[in-house]
Order: sequence, then C-alpha cells, then structure tokens
Amino acid sequence: MENRLWLAVLLLVAALSLAGCGMSAGNSGGQLSQEQVDGLEKLGKIKVISREDGSGTRSTFAELAGFAGEGKGADLTREDAAVADNAETVVQQVAGDKAAIGYASYGTVRSAADVKILTVNGFDVSSGKGSYPLRRSFYLAYSGRLSDLEQDFLTYVTGAGQELVGKSFGAVAKADRFLSNQAAGELKIVGSTSVAPLMSELAAAYEGINTHADISVVPSNSADGLTRTMQGECDFGMASRELKDYEKELLNYRLIANDDIVVIVNKDNPLTNITLEQLKGIYTGELAGWQELSGK
Repeated sequence: MENRLWLAVLLLVAALSLAGCGMSAGNSGGQLSQEQVDGLEKLGKIKVISREDGSGTRSTFAELAGFAGEGKGADLTREDAAVADNAETVVQQVAGDKAAIGYASYGTVRSAADVKILTVNGFDVSSGKGSYPLRRSFYLAYSGRLSDLEQDFLTYVTGAGQELVGKSFGAVAKADRFLSNQAAGELKIVGSTSVAPLMSELAAAYEGINTHADISVVPSNSADGLTRTMQGECDFGMASRELKDYEKELLNYRLIANDDIVVIVNKDNPLTNITLEQLKGIYTGELAGWQELSGK
C-alpha cells in the first residue's frame, strides 16, 4: 500500500514537471507567455501594412513566408492591407498604430526608435547567424555592354565599395583597392527603395573618387527599375529580390549586398517572436485579431 502511495506521488510530480515545461516553452516555436497573451488581447484587430505591387521586398517576403501566389508578381496578401510605397512609410505607419504589423529592410529599420523588431521562428536578425529565415539579396542589373563609366562604377561597387556595404548590410566580396579610370559622364540608377539608400551612399563615395561622374539614384521599386533598364531608360536597375527567368534572359546582373527583411510592430506591442506560419496567417487574412496568435 505504501509503495503504491509513493508511486502515485512520483507520477503526480512527473506530470506537474511536464506541464511546467509546456507552460514555459520558448518563443522559438511561436509560443506566447501568459503576460504576452494578456497584452495581445488588448490590441484588437491586426492592422496589416504591406508594400506595393512591384516591390521586391513584398515579393520576397511573400515567398519566404509561404503566401506567394501563381503568376507574375502575384501573392495572397489580404485585400484590406494598407499599402506603403517605401520602407520609411511602413515604419511610420507601424510606429503610429499599436495594432499594426509590417515588414521592411533591416538596413532601413535598425535605427528606428518607435518600432520593435520581432524574432522570427526564434531567430534574431542581429545575431548574424545564417538561420534567420527572411534573408535576401540586392542586385544591380544592366543591359548590353557597359560604357567605361558604367564599368568603373560597377567595379567600385563590387570591390572597394563593399567596405561601405558592410557597415549596414552584408558584404558579398572583399573590399579590394580601387583605381578609377576617371571616365566622365552621367549615370541614372532606378529601382528598389530598399536598395536606394545604400546605392546613394555608394554613388556619393564614388563621385568623391571620380569627380567627373554625376550619378542620380531614383527610388521606385524592383520591377520598375528592371523594366526601365530593359527599355534603356536608365543605366542600372536596383532589385531587392531574385530576378525572374525572363529578366535574367534580358539583363546582366551582379550581386552587391545581402540583406534581411525584418518584421516590425509598435514598440508597445508585447509580442517578441513570431513564426512564419503566423505571418502567413496574418497577411492572408486567416488570422484577423492579435489574440488569435495565442491559440485562443
């Protein structure tokens, strides 16, 4: 009888231990603490902020989060999502709404004070580890044979300019020494708003080396930049996504940087981690309220 009593006590202790482990599960699996659940319930309906059609950030985010649709530039973003045409607007809208969620380039958001960057699937973007699931690349595309000025600038960007790239993004090559050919002329670079701030810095640095060059950087989106490059309306196109098959056939392109897309919420949002599956649910409309992330 005494042995049976001790066995019952041991089983009870084991059950309570397992329950405790389940309650304290880490955020890496998308679990939420009770404190976070209580805070989320007060936020109400999720205000979804998306980038515009043609945005390389939008297409890459949809693909990596699992809600890319079929066809050219298609995805399954919910119809009532607020649309922002650049990363700065995404940050502003999320900062001004406690119930908002958005996504943007890490290089744009890292210094923003009024928003919070979430870990995704438990991985922190700032850790530098390769397991962060929303990683992408920046490209500079061009059509046909390069002029002396175009070649000189591209050589700088993919060589010595990588030191500048590495300050805010992931460098893709060693920063070699650079001796400019001092070619004169103008360059027009059009495309991704995520790439544009970095390209403006690279252009300014290059102009300091080659004072005969005049470079203009025009932010729009990846699709526009690539299309205008094909049509000969600009010298280079900036893309923050992988080029599509037909684009690869018509253009030459070079990898110039690596970047991460970060998920941001208002600084007063208690959430710290989100999963790719939850992001898919939020952006397709399957999850409409913040409390639904708690599984209630």
